[in-house]
Amino acid sequence: KNSSIVAVAKCFSAGIVVRMLTGDHPSTAEAIAKEIGIIPEGTAPKGMIMTGPVLDSMTDAELDAMSDLPLIVARSSPASKVRMVEALHRRKKVVAMTGDGVNDSPA
Repeated sequence: KNSSIVAVAKCFSAGIVVRMLTGDHPSTAEAIAKEIGIIPEGTAPKGMIMTGPVLDSMTDAELDAMSDLPLIVARSSPASKVRMVEALHRRKKVVAMTGDGVNDSPA
């Protein structure tokens, strides 16, 4: 959606890091993220995209040891979204979450 492209651009210009956690297939999530400007066109840097099952299999210590948390988490579950919010909180980040379904409410 054009409104998403504009919203992401405004977030970036305000210094806000945008992350997308979605139930979509990884290739679909990557294409959408590129289209709306969350990640750059071309080959995404290693670690920028992850799947929910991989995130869920990591311990808190492993997540905390990552230099940067992924910007895109595909095939994420409600629990994956909660874990991401918690990981960001442990990094002392302010987190706002939006979603379009009841599965987003736990985060």
